[in-house]
Amino acid sequence: MKILAIIGVFLTFFVQAQSPDTVLYGDGSIKTIGKSGEGGLKQGQWKYYYPGGEPSALLNYEDGELNGIQMYYGFNGSLIALENYERGLLVDTASYFYPTGQLEKYGTYQDGLYEGVWEFYYENGSIKRQGFYSQGVPNGQWTFYFESGKLNQAGELIDGLEDGLWVYFDEEGNQLYEGEWANGEKVGQWYYFKKGKKKAWKNFD
Repeated sequence: MKILAIIGVFLTFFVQAQSPDTVLYGDGSIKTIGKSGEGGLKQGQWKYYYPGGEPSALLNYEDGELNGIQMYYGFNGSLIALENYERGLLVDTASYFYPTGQLEKYGTYQDGLYEGVWEFYYENGSIKRQGFYSQGVPNGQWTFYFESGKLNQAGELIDGLEDGLWVYFDEEGNQLYEGEWANGEKVGQWYYFKKGKKKAWKNFD
């Protein structure tokens, strides 16, 4: 009988430990619901809601840390972010969206930081800018575009600062200027373009 009693207590504890945990807003509506494991740490999938009852996020946990695919939603129910976590850190590819569903930006994380190529878009779907990151800092070739899709400017960023030759265009596709940068400062002779002809503009030495 004692063994049965012990088993009964154990099963009761197990069921209680595995039962959903619910957090409510002041009006009694559900704010979040999921399961906690040992030590009260979140485990598995948790659902989050806006005060009006609309889903705001669908998150996955392991031992209290975000782990796996995470999905975030806007008030209108559209997906606004899709991320991947590993033991609490952003990793792999991630996508972010405007409330309309149009892609806003896309790229890769490594240890929680931007890494490699990232692309950013206008709400009309045309590309806004594209470039390389290293440990969360812009490093490498970058291109910027007008909302029309025409090239605006292009050059290299090193540790987030302009470096080397940059070229600039107007919205009609005509080149306006070009010149050298060093550590975010204009250097040397810069040029402007008029009717397709290159002319000296300013010298920054």
